[in-house]
Amino acid sequence: MVCTRLARNLSKFNLPKYFAPGIAFAPPHAISVPRISKNGTAISPLPPRTGMPSGITAKLVADNIIDMINSGKPALNHKGSMGNMGAACIASAGFGMTKGSGISITTFPIVPDYEKYLDTHGRQLGKTFGEIGLACHWLKLALHYAFMYKVKMKPFWWLIPE
Repeated sequence: MVCTRLARNLSKFNLPKYFAPGIAFAPPHAISVPRISKNGTAISPLPPRTGMPSGITAKLVADNIIDMINSGKPALNHKGSMGNMGAACIASAGFGMTKGSGISITTFPIVPDYEKYLDTHGRQLGKTFGEIGLACHWLKLALHYAFMYKVKMKPFWWLIPE
């Protein structure tokens, strides 16, 4: 519950002259209640330090800066918090179209909300799940090519989501 309250309070804190999106906002401590597995291994999930949440916060900051330039006054119309933001991770191993395997995981919210989702350890189960298999490997491969296309700013690159 402390993590949930902290995320809510931090989302209200801002300095209109300074922006620091991305990794700078990842706290160096666990955001979930630490647990212990059946064999005694400590499990302490940490917040994402790169990737999807960083891209989303960077886009929100860019949108706020654009609004400030266009209006000529401080404007923080675009907001985001890891307390109401989800994240996805896709990893794969192997090579080729038939010899790989992968895993995809989604989590919502990134910072657990133990008050809103009482019976599910602070997560919305319909948006928190994982899959393993060849299809995840294909998805990772497709994302790789899509992101490379976007980075090269080829035609219609802006249509590919963050």
